[in-house]
Amino acid sequence: MFQQSPFPVISIAGEPYNRGYQYGSLCKNLIEETSKFYRKIFKHRSNLDWNQSLQEGKKFIPVIEGYDSEIMEEIRGVAEGSGRPLEEIVLLNVRSEIAFSLVAKGGSSAGCTTLVATPDATSSKHMLIGQNWDWHPDAQALNVILKIKQKGRPHIVQIVEAGIIGKIGFNSAGIALVANALISDKWNLGVPFQVILRGILNAECMADAILAISKAKRGSAGNFLIAHTDGEVIDIEAAPQDVNFIFPDNGILAHSNHFTVSNPKINDFGPSIFPSTIFRRHRANKLLTMEKGDINAESLKRVLKDHFDKPYSICWHIDTRLPESDQIQTDVSLIIDLTQKTMEIAQGPPCGHEYIPFTFEDLFQ
Repeated sequence: MFQQSPFPVISIAGEPYNRGYQYGSLCKNLIEETSKFYRKIFKHRSNLDWNQSLQEGKKFIPVIEGYDSEIMEEIRGVAEGSGRPLEEIVLLNVRSEIAFSLVAKGGSSAGCTTLVATPDATSSKHMLIGQNWDWHPDAQALNVILKIKQKGRPHIVQIVEAGIIGKIGFNSAGIALVANALISDKWNLGVPFQVILRGILNAECMADAILAISKAKRGSAGNFLIAHTDGEVIDIEAAPQDVNFIFPDNGILAHSNHFTVSNPKINDFGPSIFPSTIFRRHRANKLLTMEKGDINAESLKRVLKDHFDKPYSICWHIDTRLPESDQIQTDVSLIIDLTQKTMEIAQGPPCGHEYIPFTFEDLFQ
């Protein structure tokens, strides 16, 4: 069933260190390429050479350990399995904090559009959730579909850049997660965005998913759109020291790269960094609302392929006016049917790439 997969499918299982070791061993070459890619990104975006980047990343080790020791143990396994230094694998897992820490001072950044339609709004009464993940074109080939069987916690399927332990996907407890970059003030040495993503996907219930965000002394900002197979959704706009909670309007919710709730405790840099965020969210909500009650997976695809204000559209395309180092596109588009426990994945801007369906019976039996 995976012959047409746009990305390698990697299966890992067992105790945390063993899972990480398997991951590192199976993705050794891709992890090396991920490191090479971020070596360039950190220099360009944060003006840090590789040794400086490694030293910055190393500071996060006790923070990750304090948040979830099993996640840190898995990272250690990835390092051993891939033959890379521990500091390097940690650095990949704090790539958002390092790459975006200075982005508010100028330059372009990544964008993402996320959306959800609850059973109240879908024709099948299924829970549907989707995302376009927008980042550098060179990052597209670094992704894997990571299937995780873990003891004492839900099994997970997620799309990640090789070497990273947390991203977007869903778990065997009926929780799905998509996410957006947000940029605010007060970034600090705290729990990394990617680690919080894994904490959410480790959750057995919505309360635990929310706790994965609220208990963290967060190092950066991010938006977390979390759905449950029983029909409930919450969107959490999280800055380092404060959060906003958002619920669907008539079964529909979309998000992009700015804080949508006015909060005097949060200084939002998003609209000045990626101004397209304003219309991407508006367009996604508008297009979904037009089909309310009849929404299906094809509806989400139409939204994710939308070209209003191209190249800075929901289906994001390269702006050739920019230097190559600042060019962004949609690298991955995905739709999760949480009711059926299936995922459809397109590699690259979805207007020109087929969605490939996946099922994961082995994880959810």
